[in-house]
Amino acid sequence: MTKNQKHNRRIWRSAILLLLAALVLLAAAVLHYKPSWRYRLLAGIAVYTDSCAQLTEADGPALEGWTVVELEADERVSFDQSLLLVNSQHPIAENFAADIVCYGNTDVEMNRCVTEAYRRLAAEVLERFDEHLYIRSAYRTAEEQAETIAEDGDVAAPMNASEHQAGLALDVYVPYFAGMGFLDSEAGQYVNESCWQYGFIIRYPSYGAEETGISYEPWHLRYVGTPHAEIIAKNHLTLEGYIASLELGVCYRYGDYLISRQAGETLLLPEGFSSAVLSEDNLGGYIVTAQLEGEAA
Repeated sequence: MTKNQKHNRRIWRSAILLLLAALVLLAAAVLHYKPSWRYRLLAGIAVYTDSCAQLTEADGPALEGWTVVELEADERVSFDQSLLLVNSQHPIAENFAADIVCYGNTDVEMNRCVTEAYRRLAAEVLERFDEHLYIRSAYRTAEEQAETIAEDGDVAAPMNASEHQAGLALDVYVPYFAGMGFLDSEAGQYVNESCWQYGFIIRYPSYGAEETGISYEPWHLRYVGTPHAEIIAKNHLTLEGYIASLELGVCYRYGDYLISRQAGETLLLPEGFSSAVLSEDNLGGYIVTAQLEGEAA
């Protein structure tokens, strides 16, 4: 190699190093001034690095030792609609009646099972960030859903395929940070990372479009209750994927909980449970969530 060639090679090497340094600085600046990009990058990495929340099949034959309980008369048992699967393939029935109440002293309507969880989440956001967590959209009547479709048909769910019609979905924001901009706020990032602690999931996560058919919506919360929200969030599942993973008639254990998806005219509960929540799944069955006696939180 001639002296001239060596000189040119050094120049090219220096130019490449300078270009790489400039790209690194540019990327750092962008991530600094666009918190949502930084958050999405780190969240994407977490999908492949986070530890899972193990849901295991209980020992023994399916539902062994479980018995029919007089559900309506047992004060330990409650019914709600928290685990309804609502999407284009599984719309709610025309005669479906959502269990709707007003939230606190407001005129905001949502499903009864959502109210306490949202109150706790909103209180935590206010405590941590001195920001009010507001609701842009909660329960929608069929007429209101039709109006939403007419106004924003490209992204609105079809009639009876929206969780808003069940009152189980909340579109939230904090002042000056709504929509995708929700992630530019610390409060929005906290909600996305920690809403599972309150029984919520991000219904349309960044990794789930293939199963949900809907792109990432960091503002769209869906209530599924405990411990389902933790299992879904920590395993990076969609609601579709989670419910599909629960085989009919199989008993699963997660911490202090026994979970089973059942179908038929009677529902079974284990002996010695302290409380149980039963929810229709909108697939013709129920999901039974029983907390064991002496293990309540």
